[in-house]
Amino acid sequence: MWRLIVIGLLGCLVFAQGPPDKDDPREIIEKVRMYRLTQELDLTTEQAVKFFPKLNEIRKAEQKFFEERLEIIKELKELLKNNAADKELIVVIDRLKNSQDEKQQAQAEVMDEMRDILSPQQQARFLIFQEEFEREIREVIKAVREHRPSPPK
Repeated sequence: MWRLIVIGLLGCLVFAQGPPDKDDPREIIEKVRMYRLTQELDLTTEQAVKFFPKLNEIRKAEQKFFEERLEIIKELKELLKNNAADKELIVVIDRLKNSQDEKQQAQAEVMDEMRDILSPQQQARFLIFQEEFEREIREVIKAVREHRPSPPK
């Protein structure tokens, strides 16, 4: 049932030609994620109040890394285009590695804090849910893209 809801929401968002102030598809996916997580983990109100801010911290760390990564890749392309020296490339590549390390560290810290919020059963269900939800979202996006009309050439 929930797959139909997610597919319907994504389908509407992809094919809608509404005004630009429509909800961001990522925000809708996050709302669905929160709803499903609340059910899947059988969170108490007290747990939810503590859990969702931690989940948001993970999301922010991922978003920050994604944005930094895009900037660094853009910078690397420019350096390669301008035949930059290896030393210049290494500096930028090291920045990417440091950004990845920071993201992983932030995620690990938040996961440690979640251990104080969730029972071991809930922790296991959370980890499984995260993996399956991401896979399902990728499948839905792939299906929507396959059914989208090709742009005229």
